[in-house]
Amino acid sequence: MKPLAYHAGQLAAQAEAGTTRVAQKLADWVGPVPDFARGADLIVLATPDGGGELRFTVLSGSAPLVRIVETPELRLELPPAAVKVPLPTACGGLAISLGLARRARINGTLRLGASGSELLVTEAFTLCRKYIAPSVSLEPALRVGPAVREPVALDDPWLADLVARAETSFLASVSPAGTPDVAHRGGKPGFLRFDPGERRLDWTEFVGDGVFKSAGNVRATGTMALLVPDLASGDGAVLLGRGEYATDAAQRTQREDALVQHREEFPPQGRMSCTITRAERLPGLLQPRERIARAPRITSRSTVPEQKPR
Repeated sequence: MKPLAYHAGQLAAQAEAGTTRVAQKLADWVGPVPDFARGADLIVLATPDGGGELRFTVLSGSAPLVRIVETPELRLELPPAAVKVPLPTACGGLAISLGLARRARINGTLRLGASGSELLVTEAFTLCRKYIAPSVSLEPALRVGPAVREPVALDDPWLADLVARAETSFLASVSPAGTPDVAHRGGKPGFLRFDPGERRLDWTEFVGDGVFKSAGNVRATGTMALLVPDLASGDGAVLLGRGEYATDAAQRTQREDALVQHREEFPPQGRMSCTITRAERLPGLLQPRERIARAPRITSRSTVPEQKPR
């Protein structure tokens, strides 16, 4: 994989947070992406819809969800139902196991390969284990969701309830070069704050690895889509609009390490503020999941070895 190339939005956020050196160190980091992808029981993909918005597709069930080909290039061979957009197209992806707190970015190009549709991965790296609420899939069969996409009013009580109790969500953004990206966003219920009357969605961005891939993208292009799954039912919703990122915890001195143990579980780094233009209800988004109540959630108060990808 080529080293990460940071654009102006990411560089600005890194400078404000004092993580420029950290980001430079991480530019060459990849990690065991194929192993993480094989063990993922969720693969979340985002593609442009042709109208300036991002569209989610989710693969769920028991791992492995796709066939992984490592040579000469990393490729994920996808089931036909996973691709409903003209090919080739740019695609952002996240392969994640919520139960094991393992996740890897898998960005690249959706294309037609020798065996069918595939994701040719051109940018990939594993991430830390922080802020993931552990859960496990209740059904082993592969599901490609959503089954349908239905407009839903922003003031629908179902949508407000879903967002208010969410512990898990996924943020799709796009770079100035048009490359989509998908990131996990998690926290205690209530970390997502939605005001349908004002069409505002806000949340605190917690301290991360210092690269600011999603926050930098949103700062540069404004394009955002937040996927909020209802893990118990397998349905979900997506909120689409324009976002702004602001740094709250600015640092004058440079941070040297990507992972740091904090006194707080969820230390704030910045704020994401979004104007939501519309929302969709997504029945059949993923296989229903069960929260693992006894499994600890890794946070910034966990030790650095606990935070590291493994």
